[in-house]
Amino acid sequence: MTEKSLKIDSGMLQFAPKGAFYEEADQQFQRVFQMWTELFSFDRTLFCLTTLLGGTGFAKGSMNHMLLANPQSVTGRELVPEGMAFDYESKVIRYNLSKERIPRALKNLLMLTGAEGCTKVNNSRTRKIILEFIFNRSISELEGLAINYKSKLKKLVRHALGKQEVYNILNGDALLFKKRIGRYKMQALPVIFHIFDKRPPAGTAHTRYTKIENYWDLREAAESGNVEQFRKLMDGMPNRTVMGFRNTYKVPIEKSEIYEVAKMGNKESLQMEAAVKRSGATKAKEINYKNQDIYDLWKAFYFKLLNNDPDNMDKIIEAIDYQACKMDRMDIGDCVVIIDASRSMVGSNERKLHPFLTSLSILSALENVKDVIYVGGKRVATPTIDPISVIIPDNHTDLWRGLTEAVIAGTPNIVVISDGYENTIKGMFEHTYNHFKSSGYEFNLIHLNPVFSADAKTGSSRRLTADTKPLPVSSYKFLETELIFDRMIENREVVKNLLVSKYHKLLKE
Repeated sequence: MTEKSLKIDSGMLQFAPKGAFYEEADQQFQRVFQMWTELFSFDRTLFCLTTLLGGTGFAKGSMNHMLLANPQSVTGRELVPEGMAFDYESKVIRYNLSKERIPRALKNLLMLTGAEGCTKVNNSRTRKIILEFIFNRSISELEGLAINYKSKLKKLVRHALGKQEVYNILNGDALLFKKRIGRYKMQALPVIFHIFDKRPPAGTAHTRYTKIENYWDLREAAESGNVEQFRKLMDGMPNRTVMGFRNTYKVPIEKSEIYEVAKMGNKESLQMEAAVKRSGATKAKEINYKNQDIYDLWKAFYFKLLNNDPDNMDKIIEAIDYQACKMDRMDIGDCVVIIDASRSMVGSNERKLHPFLTSLSILSALENVKDVIYVGGKRVATPTIDPISVIIPDNHTDLWRGLTEAVIAGTPNIVVISDGYENTIKGMFEHTYNHFKSSGYEFNLIHLNPVFSADAKTGSSRRLTADTKPLPVSSYKFLETELIFDRMIENREVVKNLLVSKYHKLLKE
């Protein structure tokens, strides 16, 4: 395969299997899998190092799975770039896992067990990566992991060790425990008992794991129907654990009471806000909106808007402004931004409003925005004391009207954020673009596309004009990723050197 025939773009790092308004997730996955395969065959080192760029957890997990499923080389050395560690691939994979939120990192590891449609992979590299990720951490972190993700850890450890070795360790094989797990955490034996559904017996230093002790006391109270003991023990325990026991053993305690005393993190509090409100809880943890990601804030805002819920909407708007001021913005010069607010920007049911919310987040990441033009959509008022007018995706896509307004305004850079589906009138945007260009108007058109498209003729995003390459940006965080990919094919060695430098900087080698 030559550099010219390589048909890839940054969509391969930004993919999430959630589908879109016009396409199913399976259609999209086939296209992105083709890109992964092409780059892997073209340059394995480049394939590995690109995962250090911004991307979705699913894409990075799938790419790391591909690396682990294929031996590094015949001799193990000829593919290692000069100046890099022999096990650089494993180091990159461990680094990527460390930067994911725990739920996503565990999902990526579970890909090795055959989850998410992947093939099972079990070799010395995968075993080491799994066991090191789980056990090479502080006792308090390990305890929290074991309580919150017990079943996932059970599946991973069994995959890494095999049923026989797990059986032997649980039945007292101290040398095997030391060899497989003790090398990372000698005090981890109680955790092994816990995740394999056995209460840690006396003599395994289980008193160091007070939360695991509380977990088993809480479970026993639920099993025996001791409601008062259950009520006493649930204070400070993870909300999912307490709610799980309550539902499994039919403990007669209201959800509202659990929401008031059980533990929830900031992101979980935001996600559960509506459920907490419905339960009637009055003392639930107050959400610190200013600590939330701007995309999550826009998501919460529109959820409330579409459900006519004014509670805390003013705080969310204030937090959006706060986060927008904190962001590292990209300066492309003075620009006008056209945002596609047509019906297709609603996205799929699995990821409601994702394209539109991504557009709003990207808007906050751009510097020197002189005007914002919404195309399509409809205006609605917020259900607040002082209503404000906001856009929700709806109606057709007449992007050409937005382009006309932007060009006449005379701003040198025009940024269009759109999924590329133009239906009023199809092809009119390109016709309008060509008219202005041939009439002597000077402007630079930048098309940012927040939607992966399996039917794109080239790359992973639909074009609006023949000579404007769309930049796939499924998150405001991935602008750097696209800019590097845009230069990859023509400047392979330059980009590889840049990524090697990034490797040394991030991994401090």
